Amino acid sequence: MTAICTVIIFLLMVSVHEFGHFIVAKKSGMEVTEFAIGMGPAILKKEKGGTLYSIRILPLGGYCRITDELTEDASAFVHPVWKRFLMIIAGPVLNVVLGFVLILILVSISGGFMSTEIAELSKGAHMEEAGFKEGDKIIKINDSRIFFYEDITFAQNDFEKNKPIRITVKRGKEKISAEVMPTESITTYQYNNDGIKIINITGENREEDFIPYSDEVPRENFPVGTEEVSQRLIMGFVAAKEKPDPVNVMYQSVCYTGFVVKLVYKSFVMLVTGQVSMDNVSGPVGIVQQVNDAVHSGFRYILNLSALLTINLGVFNLLPVPALDGGRLVFIFIEFIRRKPVPPEKEGMVHAVGMILLLLFAAFISYKDVMKIITK
Repeated sequence: MTAICTVIIFLLMVSVHEFGHFIVAKKSGMEVTEFAIGMGPAILKKEKGGTLYSIRILPLGGYCRITDELTEDASAFVHPVWKRFLMIIAGPVLNVVLGFVLILILVSISGGFMSTEIAELSKGAHMEEAGFKEGDKIIKINDSRIFFYEDITFAQNDFEKNKPIRITVKRGKEKISAEVMPTESITTYQYNNDGIKIINITGENREEDFIPYSDEVPRENFPVGTEEVSQRLIMGFVAAKEKPDPVNVMYQSVCYTGFVVKLVYKSFVMLVTGQVSMDNVSGPVGIVQQVNDAVHSGFRYILNLSALLTINLGVFNLLPVPALDGGRLVFIFIEFIRRKPVPPEKEGMVHAVGMILLLLFAAFISYKDVMKIITK
């Protein structure tokens, strides 16, 4: 099942990506010589309208071969810059659109989701002292705008002990802002046969709290009776829950898609600047491991992972790295500024070097993924 799901996810992501290039190229009058699903020898193929459509034996990837010949004086491409820009960007954009559709399905079938409205203020937290009330809607934390609940959880990652945070809420038509000290939450919980038993939260006995295993709360591979302690800084409130309806489902889906896009870019910046360790990066092997975990956790986890991966693929492809779509956009931008293209052989050399470096990077990450599995 893991193998089947992995193949379907990879094939869907890459096929949608290449279809984005293909459809815009066709509509722009570019010559598309082949559109292939899969790699290796063709098992089914048909030529139509000057394009060879093929399904190939290895269901890992695909490609769209576009001819982009130079004019006789070799000073400019046949197709204008804006058409090639749209053709290149269409692949990553369609990946993000696919992610949005999957998230829309996921949100639609959920029983509800957390909102930014305060339903209850936690005992011992500082929000009540600062004058916040039930019914307030959080719209800003420090300098970060809050659009949906995940923005709050993301902002909490930057909280520091003994450093106040500024919370802005909307109460009716009024906006209220105050500084609040984050609350330290220490939760002790225990894995049982049927679910997770909450023993205490910040010293308060909570042994009656029990969370059964489900699609939302999968069973981890911990021995029965294992206890864990989770320590984090929180704001100190319980969010109100919203029931799905057409309006808030669409809103949540748009917000979550934008959130993932932002998260991918921020993660890349943190990786480049050394704020995140290479140990947190996963390659093909790590992704298969994640698919395996999702398969054992339920359909919603597979759907969520598929959405995250396809958006990740789309956003990653737009990075200004040679051999990626973003790298090709850089050359288009240079051509637009210079009013003439970079010689194809030089651009090809840059992309070839970029591809070699990407393959070496993938091999390195895959090695680390394998070692994680072996030493786990």
